Amino acid sequence: MVAAGGSRQRSRPGEPSRQDRHFGMRGKEVYRHAVTRMAESARATLSRAGWKTDDVDHFVPHQANLRILHSVADDLGLPRERCVTHVESVGNTGAASIPLALADAAAGQTLRPGDRVLLTAFGGGLTWGSCLLTWPTLPAPAPPYDPHAQGERTTS
Repeated sequence: MVAAGGSRQRSRPGEPSRQDRHFGMRGKEVYRHAVTRMAESARATLSRAGWKTDDVDHFVPHQANLRILHSVADDLGLPRERCVTHVESVGNTGAASIPLALADAAAGQTLRPGDRVLLTAFGGGLTWGSCLLTWPTLPAPAPPYDPHAQGERTTS
């Protein structure tokens, strides 16, 4: 919430305090809510699919911070070794955190075809959700573009 953002504190003569113009949140409440909702969502998703936590090869939660990731894994009874994490090296990348964690895990060959993956997230607007997937066989990635490579180039 931004206290002086215009909806709770209308513009008026004088300057709002500096801290009232910045985003703020109740960290402990957000932490508890995130852990509770992600774990509940993950359990419901596992149940609907007929999966147990033992069926999950990799757990990829939203990469908000390591404490939340580990707390959700612990709540679900998933060993932390099954957590795909990269928040410690790149930080919280917001809505891109799960796709980026999956890309890193795939590039490092942590994810193999047929692996069962549990994804769960919590985000802005107090939204949350989970899904399950079986990792597919992916085509080999194209080599990186080399502007110095010799040969004929085509343009579209």
